[in-house]
Amino acid sequence: MAGQGGDAMRGGDNQLQDLALLARIREGDGAAKEALVQKYIPMVKHIVRHHYSSFLEFEDLMQEGLIGLLGAIEEYRPHEFDVKFSSFAYLCIVRKVYNAIKQTNNSKHKALNDAVSLYSTLPGDDSRTMLERCDDATQPDPLESVAEKLASQHLARLLRNHLSLLEYTVFGLLLQGYTIQEIERAIGVSPKAVDNARTRVRLKLRRLVERYGSLLDPRVPLSARRRKDLYVRVNVSLSG
Repeated sequence: MAGQGGDAMRGGDNQLQDLALLARIREGDGAAKEALVQKYIPMVKHIVRHHYSSFLEFEDLMQEGLIGLLGAIEEYRPHEFDVKFSSFAYLCIVRKVYNAIKQTNNSKHKALNDAVSLYSTLPGDDSRTMLERCDDATQPDPLESVAEKLASQHLARLLRNHLSLLEYTVFGLLLQGYTIQEIERAIGVSPKAVDNARTRVRLKLRRLVERYGSLLDPRVPLSARRRKDLYVRVNVSLSG
């Protein structure tokens, strides 16, 4: 018990240090940004070594991981995500590295016109939607390349605010075509947790579409209350 309390205290101190650096970064302090990047480079190395792909050189994946880290620094808002920066950065880096490997392994991506089309009814398919077909292993993955549309600032913000961090991460990786087992290994949670997160995403987005007709409808609120207990906890070794 004493050891766990000490770990929690050190984790709290680490978050306080990160928040202090982030506050200085928001004020334009370049030295603070460099310090935070240097602090988390060992995490980037840890992730890249774990997910190393023969299709990409180590340095290329390191670059992708650093881009993910920089994105985490820009996007992190503690009051919105209610999760430690270290966990948020870890997931952002993993997504970026996985995306780079996925794009290399799959040269033929067919982008869907809109993420909302996941909920379009398929002709002659007994009212099944595109998203429901992702459960059918005999069908091409309809989620592939939708991540390009999630780059839309509006949709990305809507999804981040309506989904927990775990749900948002799982959804993003599913869009890239990863299996539940691959996602489990990537973010360190059980297959059941990944599957439950996918189910919650489907229900949440379906309710929004049923109520407003489209995720792009201006009436869709950009903020929503989210259950704190659904956030993923990530244990990361920072050994270089």
